[in-house]
Amino acid sequence: MSQPYETLQEKCRTLRLAETAKELPSLLREAEAKGWTYHEFIHEFLSHEMRCRERKNSERLMKWAEFPEALTFENFRLEEQTAIGEKQLNILKQLSWVDECFTLIMMGPTGVGKTHLSTALGIHAIERGYQVAFISMDRLIYV
Repeated sequence: MSQPYETLQEKCRTLRLAETAKELPSLLREAEAKGWTYHEFIHEFLSHEMRCRERKNSERLMKWAEFPEALTFENFRLEEQTAIGEKQLNILKQLSWVDECFTLIMMGPTGVGKTHLSTALGIHAIERGYQVAFISMDRLIYV
């Protein structure tokens, strides 16, 4: 005999709520333990699915971007840079250049932080729902 929630899980899968279908038993237990109202349960149910979809979308976009490594602003040392200041960096972080369809090309000698800055900007953009492609200059020119 099947568990009472298995029918609900199957309906979730039919509605393409696969992640929530997996989590349904623990969501139901938590709802019962905490005495959630119907509104609270539905809110948590849908929020869980949305969080999972956002995470999967972010993972897909990160894979598609093909960053050489996961470099973020947390490790970026602005004080070591001479080509860009804090104001310029904050302008780039606003991503208005993306909305205006500008392509960002970083050029300069080896070891000045171009890859770190461009990767950090790309990851920052992905976190805000943008699709990003990281292409090194040699690949752009020779491929």
